[in-house]
Amino acid sequence: MMPNSRPSVSTSLRAFTPPAASMWIFASLGFVACVAFQPLPGMQVATAQDVIDQTPNSTEATPPGKTKESNDADLPTVTPAQQQKIESLIEQLSARKFAQRENAATELLKIGVPALASLRKELEFANDEESRIRITELIEKLIDGQTEVQIQDFMAMKDVKFKGWPEIRNILGEDTIATRGLFVEILRKYPKLPAAMQRTQTTRDRNIALESVVAAVEETQSTQTPTTADAFALLIPLLDSDVAMPAACENIVIRILQLNTGTKIRKDNRLSPIFKYLLGEWMAQTSLANREDVLFYGMDWDLNMACRLLSERTIATEKNASVEVIAICLQALARFGNRNDVATISTLLDDQRPVSKPSVTTQGTITHQVSDLAIAATACIHGVDLEDVGFTGVERHPKFGFLAEEIGFPKDQPEKRVAAQKMIKAILEARPSTAPRLFEPPVEPPLEQ
Repeated sequence: MMPNSRPSVSTSLRAFTPPAASMWIFASLGFVACVAFQPLPGMQVATAQDVIDQTPNSTEATPPGKTKESNDADLPTVTPAQQQKIESLIEQLSARKFAQRENAATELLKIGVPALASLRKELEFANDEESRIRITELIEKLIDGQTEVQIQDFMAMKDVKFKGWPEIRNILGEDTIATRGLFVEILRKYPKLPAAMQRTQTTRDRNIALESVVAAVEETQSTQTPTTADAFALLIPLLDSDVAMPAACENIVIRILQLNTGTKIRKDNRLSPIFKYLLGEWMAQTSLANREDVLFYGMDWDLNMACRLLSERTIATEKNASVEVIAICLQALARFGNRNDVATISTLLDDQRPVSKPSVTTQGTITHQVSDLAIAATACIHGVDLEDVGFTGVERHPKFGFLAEEIGFPKDQPEKRVAAQKMIKAILEARPSTAPRLFEPPVEPPLEQ
């Protein structure tokens, strides 16, 4: 768990103010009907009922000019006279006089993209380091200049065929100035990422692109706050379910949720729903080590289905989950769960492990057990008031289901806990769940005789 990563659920939530803006798959997102996304090879996405409508494959045209990934065949053709001038200028790059070399470089930049093929060929056969450096700089300036021209046309809403734009546009939603602006930010900072998101590319390409994003953000995060473009660039590759999320990616996203970057995205009515969907995919791949933080921010962001599925899976399958993790899972299920989750929760109704130290109240010394939180979660799912179950003066929390510090029974009145358990078990018998559990725990192999 990251140090100082979130406020304490048990001590800070009384003063918690709900965020201004209201995931994997989350049923509460009505926005998604407008988000059209074509899945990548190996990508698992939500169904149309849950999140996203499918769109037909788009045809990718070769962008004008030359990019770092394109072939020389993509370059504009040159006349023999132009070719002769280009070759003459390239020869002058090795002239003895500095002014002559500088003039040749300036003239080649004026010629622009048509000079790229000859410069690349010359670079291949250049004998001295100085020539290689000078030619490399010219190539980079020509490529960058061409890209900037394309970006200007792109932001003027012209049909510029950037690699990966059709796929990322389908993720980001409508084709608007704002959507294109975010794409351009990603393209400038992480030029490999859009190309890697093309349907023709592989999971390996997306893994490499994601690793480059993570490395770049890690390098600057001590001096620069991650941007909105950073946040989306970290999450978009995870739409390919086969992409392996680096541990650093998990930690950086948690940090973004803590910073003003997360607050800014949440207040953006257009970007927030899309970001929440991407966060849902991210949540599904997070580690047990960060489970408390992930579920805390999942509830904070109202990530309904993602929190529910992750909590159910954790209780059902994670044998090494700590009491603190189990507690926040029960809080998430108290808020987002339904009767299909009760079978999983009921496995904890007799769990006597302490959740926290006993607390002294006007009712006496209160002890807090896992079983108490399971009782509270079950009551919430069935619409039973917490006070009616025996938690005197306790109400549901609008953001976190309940406050774990409030859930418990007097140490010197064990009969109250027994009565609450009987009441919950009676409710379960009267209202059995007929749906299967979402996650079945792994079956232990029989011991060898």
